[in-house]
Amino acid sequence: MTAQCTITDEIGEIGVWLTGEFDGRVPTTVISRVLDASKRDLEGRIDPEESGEMFYTLCRFRLLRIVGADQRITVKIPRRSR
Repeated sequence: MTAQCTITDEIGEIGVWLTGEFDGRVPTTVISRVLDASKRDLEGRIDPEESGEMFYTLCRFRLLRIVGADQRITVKIPRRSR
């Protein structure tokens, strides 16, 4: 008998992979919110057989956008005049 992997198991594994990949660049709470939002966005919209791949791709894309946005943000502190 072989164990069947459910989409919930697959999503859990993907969450672990993405947390490892983005650790130190994106807070864990933000990663969690991206995972939850992506799951809601995809539910019932795609073929269940493709949902793992689509979920991973969507989450990774969103996390890369967050990382890219953080790198574009610069804070300049003006020098004090004497």
